[in-house]
Amino acid sequence: MAMACNCRSYVQNARNKTNPSDEPAVTSTDYPCGVCSFCAKIASGTHPDVTQVEPENGTIKISQIRDLCDVLMLRPFECRMRVAIVNEVHLMNASSSNALLKTLEEPPEHTLLILTAHQTSDLLPTIVSRCQHIRFNPVPRSALTEILIRQRGVENKEASVISGLAHGSVSKALGLKSSWMNKRRWIMAEMGKLKESSLHVILALSEKLSKNRDDLPDILEIMLSWFRDILIYPHDPEKVINQDMLDSIRDVSERYIPDRIYRSIQAVQTMLNRIQTSKTNVQLSMDYLLLRLKAFQQ
Repeated sequence: MAMACNCRSYVQNARNKTNPSDEPAVTSTDYPCGVCSFCAKIASGTHPDVTQVEPENGTIKISQIRDLCDVLMLRPFECRMRVAIVNEVHLMNASSSNALLKTLEEPPEHTLLILTAHQTSDLLPTIVSRCQHIRFNPVPRSALTEILIRQRGVENKEASVISGLAHGSVSKALGLKSSWMNKRRWIMAEMGKLKESSLHVILALSEKLSKNRDDLPDILEIMLSWFRDILIYPHDPEKVINQDMLDSIRDVSERYIPDRIYRSIQAVQTMLNRIQTSKTNVQLSMDYLLLRLKAFQQ
C-alpha cells in the first residue's frame, strides 16, 4: 500500500492526466511498479517517509506511539504520502491506544496510517470506529509451502508442516526456524505422555514451558494443532497438519473420546486468549492447563 501510494509511475501518470504537456506519459499501468527508486526503498524498509511500529516485549508502549505522532507531524520528505504501519495494534495498552486515538481523530495531511490486528474485538471501539476495515484472507497452504521451498530452501515435507501451522501468515511461516520444528516435536511428544506423567513431571514441564512468556503463544498454537490433528485423524489422515508425527497422533487418537478433545482445545484456547489480553500468572496458568489436559486423557 505504501508503494502504491508513492510509486513514481502513479505520481507521473496522475500528473499526465491533469497536465498532458507536463511530461511524457508513463506506459506502465502497474501500481506499484516495484522498480522505481521509491518502490525500491520502501520494499527494503529504508524509505524515510515509511515508518513501522512493532511490539516490544509483547506490547506497544506509549513512548513508541508518541514518537510516531511526532514523526507524522512532519511533511513527507520525498514521497507524496507519509505512511505509518503499526503492526499488532491489539497489543497496545490503554495509554498507547488513547495517544494514537488523538492522531486518528485529526490525522495530519498527506498521511496514511495502516493498523494491523488479529480482530477488531481486541481494540478500543473508538479506534475501530475511526478506521476503514479491510479483511485479509489467509494465504493458501499450498502457496505458503511453495514460498518456504523457494525462499528458504525448506524441504517439502517440513514446508508443508510449517505452512499448516502458520494459519495463512507469510511472515509467521518465514519466521519459523528448524530449531522451532524440533521444539514442536518435543512438545507434542510430551502431550502424548501426559496420561502417564506424574504430578512432579507435569509441574516440571509447566515450569519449562512457562520460562519465556513471549514463546507461549507459539507453544499453545502447537498444542492446538496437536489436538486438532487427533480429532481429524480418524476421519481423514491426509488432512493432518503434523504429518511427521502421524504415528503418535494415531496412537493417541485411539484412546481419546471426541468430547474430551473438544474440551482440551477449549482449555488451551482459553489460556491463549488470557495471556494475550491480561497479565495472568503464567506459571500457575500452565500448571492448571496441563493438569486439566491430563485429566481429559483419563
